[in-house]
Amino acid sequence: MAYVRKKKIGNEEYYYYTASFKRGDKVLQKNLKYLGKGKPDDDMIDELGAEFSEKKVQKLIRSGLEFESFKVDKELLDEFESLKENFFKNVSSLSKVGKDQLMRRFKTGYTYHSCSIEGNTLSRAEVDLIINQNISIDGKMLLELEEVRGHKRAIDYMMSEVGDMGEDFIKRLHEQLMGGVIEFKEEDLEFVVGGYRCDMRFIEGADFVPPVPLEVVRQMKDLIRFYKKNKYLIHPVELACEFHLRFVLIHPFSDGNGRMARLLMNFILDRSGFPMIDISVVNRGDYIVALDSGKSENLTKFVYKQLRKYVDVLFKN
Repeated sequence: MAYVRKKKIGNEEYYYYTASFKRGDKVLQKNLKYLGKGKPDDDMIDELGAEFSEKKVQKLIRSGLEFESFKVDKELLDEFESLKENFFKNVSSLSKVGKDQLMRRFKTGYTYHSCSIEGNTLSRAEVDLIINQNISIDGKMLLELEEVRGHKRAIDYMMSEVGDMGEDFIKRLHEQLMGGVIEFKEEDLEFVVGGYRCDMRFIEGADFVPPVPLEVVRQMKDLIRFYKKNKYLIHPVELACEFHLRFVLIHPFSDGNGRMARLLMNFILDRSGFPMIDISVVNRGDYIVALDSGKSENLTKFVYKQLRKYVDVLFKN
């Protein structure tokens, strides 16, 4: 929560726009902006509220924190920090056009890989034509075309969200992702868009069985509580990977759970000031092995390799 804080030094009064946040059992403060010696009026306070969205506040808070390891060695977390610094140092040297092209490239590749992991057969070039140029591909399944369109909508929606992680946001994100495929699910009478599943679903090739529908609501509430309790305690990459794994195990939706897990992982990374991750379909086998292990530390190690390769390819380091 952000508010105007007054600090008195001698006979002088100084005003700051400050965020309070909970870290473990402690309530801490982060000065977001110095406002001067004059007390801000209501109009200025409204402007500050618009300027400092929840997303921006979280980035600023996390940027000043040091994190202890949760399940991986501290050395690996230091490597993540070095990758982040290297990535954004290179990005900052790009022109506006270059930055826009890099983001478009990421969204195209991310959509291609995330949908391909789930069985979509469109090529990367075809995905580019569909989501960036609005061109349909003859001879391809309409379902596959709508899957990639929905994924691109979901990325844009995720990145534009100014609020924090919550069940309402997750359901709205699922609606963006899967809303266009509902017409192709006529035979799936229990298929739900933007709401939790109401029947049992099973995952081919997985050792675990998702919880019964009545358990989904409770487990999702527990997951959100875990996130909010630890968002300033656990390193953002470890938190993102832990959230991803727990979400997959809950399997809360009728369909689209893998894509949703990767979107929500990137939601956490993005608002923590980290590069978002694109898991290549080429590495699908290693990704599944990391998930099947049931240990988020294995997923964190896998994500590090993916991110390092991504940064190396982009900037030839």
